[in-house]
Amino acid sequence: MTKTLKFPFSFDVGALRADLDLFAQDEWVPHYNKGYYEGDWSAIGLRDVKDTIYGMHPEPTRYTYADTPMMERCNYFGKVFEHFECEKNKVRLMRLGPGDKIHEHNDTGLKWENGLARIHIPIKTSPHIEFYLDDEVVRMAAGEAWYLNFDLMHRVENNGAEERVHFVLDCVVNDWLAGFFH
Repeated sequence: MTKTLKFPFSFDVGALRADLDLFAQDEWVPHYNKGYYEGDWSAIGLRDVKDTIYGMHPEPTRYTYADTPMMERCNYFGKVFEHFECEKNKVRLMRLGPGDKIHEHNDTGLKWENGLARIHIPIKTSPHIEFYLDDEVVRMAAGEAWYLNFDLMHRVENNGAEERVHFVLDCVVNDWLAGFFH
């Protein structure tokens, strides 16, 4: 079982932030599960099914996913999206406000061994972010690409003064993606 994997490539932080700046404050949608967090945990859907932003679909390959109008606005996010040579399901920006927390939980079955890998690319982060996976802190720098096994218990604390924003891709595992885990 793979807990984490830092990919051997990274992305241009300035270009990521330029696309992030295309979105207004009122375009962020609060997470639907209010019991999972304190403060601001919100998202902007860039690729989804039927304009939903959250939720795990029990059979992710049964659905047809499409880019949202939000993705069509962007310049660099599409290049990051295409860098991953596999089918993508949900793709979104996820934000956690300063001083806010995502409570410990797991996303049952969300691990590459089950055919779906969630990739995080930090856009805005700081040393004050504590991302715990299986009770271990995972430090991710802006522009890096990380796989995390979200079948394990995880939580996040933003102890900094600025928001934390990640570009998050749910990727269907194929030979290209599986090659990074072998």
